[in-house]
Order: sequence, then structure tokens, then C-alpha cells
Amino acid sequence: MGRINVLQVVTRLVVRGVPRHVLELAAGLDRDRFQVDVLAGRGEPGEGSLWAEAHQRGIRTMYLDALQRSVSPVADVRALARLYTVMRRGQYHIVHTHISKAGVLGRLAARMARVPVIIHTYHGEVAEVAAGGTAARLFRWMEGAMARSTHRFIAVSQNTVKECLARGVGRAEQYQVIYNGIDLEHFTRRHSARPFDHPGAGPVIGLVGSLTAEKRVDVLLEAVRQVLENHEGLLLCVVGDGPLRDRLQALTGQLGLTGNALFAGLVPDVRPWLTHFDVLVSPSEREGLPTVLLEAMAMGCPVVATRVGGIPEIIEPGRTGLLVDPNDPVGLASAINAVVDNPEQRHRMQEEGHRRAQARFGLDTMLSRTAAAYEELHDPGRSGS
Repeated sequence: MGRINVLQVVTRLVVRGVPRHVLELAAGLDRDRFQVDVLAGRGEPGEGSLWAEAHQRGIRTMYLDALQRSVSPVADVRALARLYTVMRRGQYHIVHTHISKAGVLGRLAARMARVPVIIHTYHGEVAEVAAGGTAARLFRWMEGAMARSTHRFIAVSQNTVKECLARGVGRAEQYQVIYNGIDLEHFTRRHSARPFDHPGAGPVIGLVGSLTAEKRVDVLLEAVRQVLENHEGLLLCVVGDGPLRDRLQALTGQLGLTGNALFAGLVPDVRPWLTHFDVLVSPSEREGLPTVLLEAMAMGCPVVATRVGGIPEIIEPGRTGLLVDPNDPVGLASAINAVVDNPEQRHRMQEEGHRRAQARFGLDTMLSRTAAAYEELHDPGRSGS
């Protein structure tokens, strides 16, 4: 059997978890068995770009300007037509879509182009589907309609499967859970040089992520204001960028945290930062299976995170980190204090987190399970199904 031609379709190739996931698949799958192309659309201001990285990694890419996150009937029809043309000409055996807009348009185009196998990955709760209003109802209807022509749903957590089925998307037998994976060798290399100045003697609290509404960085800022009462010399490092950066920096000033907070923006390598954080905090109100938590654990950085999405499937409370309710700055501050004030517990979390990441969340595992799914669906006789 020759190589399986796969087209990965993602709404935008920006510095966020899902586009990085797509690049890991495209670059990591065995090139003797798979030819994987990536098609993506237009990013948004402040999100950064992964196009140069894709090219450096030897990934064949296509840019589709009409494919964008916002709803635009004219642009969406243009995107659909272009997707159809690409899929017909590319003679793809599998189309694998990610993110809501790319998922709807990509799967519709694949069905029109008679692509033999259509796969969609749910990376967590879909904001457009979960919200209220006419647009959300339209997205829910489209997700349900597309489910009938989707051969396999890949979910990044058990919780994601539960949420999707609760919204009436697909049938249980269509779903397969494949946890996100990281390059464990890459994320065990600690860095001695600190990438930031910290003249104080207090703890370093870190956040790595996009500065968007669902990440609730505002809740973390309020929590840090409370932690500051016990740790005057603390430093909060916010690594990442996004549309809320200016607003969050203004809030930092209003809370009196300007001298205790660093907004680092996008960085080329998070490992030096994770090496020197005393605790990584994820205050999100909505998540799938955040890769940065796996990276932190692999590098021995304790984690405090909210009890949402697939995070409880990563974190064992008291062993590999602490979990708190979302939108609770008091509870978040208490958990941060519990980690930074207890060196023995912090050391235990470092060891247990590293061990758990090594055992369950390797990139090789994610790639091998995805490859097996591709081969099974492309040629069911190979697996005896």
C-alpha cells in the first residue's frame, strides 16, 4: 500500500495550542507512510504566526485568506469553494479538520469532494457552540449535520467526549480519545540562565497562554494581589500575547501590581521560563487539554489550574498540582500560597508531575495512536474491523 495522503485543515496557524498540535502531527507522522499537508487561514492581531516554523520543519502548507474565525457569508463561500478545489486536486485519502470554522467548512468541502475519510478533532468546548444567540444555534445545527458525514471524532479528553455528546453531536461509537502529547526529551532540558530580571526574593508565578477572555488572566491578577500580602517580592510573568493585552496591563496598574508583573509577550522557547517558575498557573474558565501544563510537569514545574475541561485528567490534586474552581480569585490565591509556602510539597509535585508526564503524555504515543486511526479508517481490513 502506498502513502496515505492527509490534509490537515485548521482555521489559523497562530501561536496557540491547536495549531501547534497540527504541526506536530504534520511533522511527526512517518513520512514513508503518510504525506501530510496543512491548510490554514487568516490569523488575528496579536496571535503571532507559525508559518515560518512550518516551513522550517519541511511541512507542505497552503494559505487560504478567506478562511477566518469570524462569520462572513461572502468569505465563507469563497473558502468553501477553494477548499473543495484543493481537495479534488490533491486526491486526499483523509481530511482531518480542527477548530469550529475549519471543521464545518473543511468537512463540508470534503464531503462534496468525495474524500474517502473525514476526521474532526475536538480540542475542548467549542466557544461558538457553547455561547448563546443565533450564531451559536447555527453552529450547533451545523455541527450536528456534519457529524453524520464524519467517520471519526478524535477528542483530546474524556471530558470533551462527554460535552460533545451532551450537546447532541455524533454518537458515542464515533469518538476516540487521543490525549495531546509533547516531545518529552525536549521538555526535560532545563535552562540555567534566567530570561527575566527578578531583584526580589519572592516567588515567581508564571502564566503561559493567549491573552483572551476564556483564559481569565484578570482572575489571576486579582489572586496575585492577594498573594502579594504574604509575599511582597513576588514576580508574575505573563508569557503570551493576544487582544486583551492592553486591557490586562491597565488592570495590573489599577491593582497596584505594576512593579510585580512582567508581560513578556510571545517568546521563542518557553523552557527557560518554566525552568525558573516556582508555580505555573492556569486560571482558564474553559479548556481542552492544555499542552502547557504537560510541558510544565515534564520540566518539574508545579501547577495550579482550574477544574475545567480535561485538566482533571492531567492533574492529580496534591500529587502533581492543585485544582481550584474557575473564577475564584480567593481560592486561586490560597492554592498558589499553598505551593510556594511548602517546599516539601512543591518538591513532591515536581517529581510526581515529571513522572506522570513521562508515563502518559509523550508525543510518540499521540502520533502512534493517530497513525493507527488513519490506517484503520483508510483500510479497515488492516485492523480486522
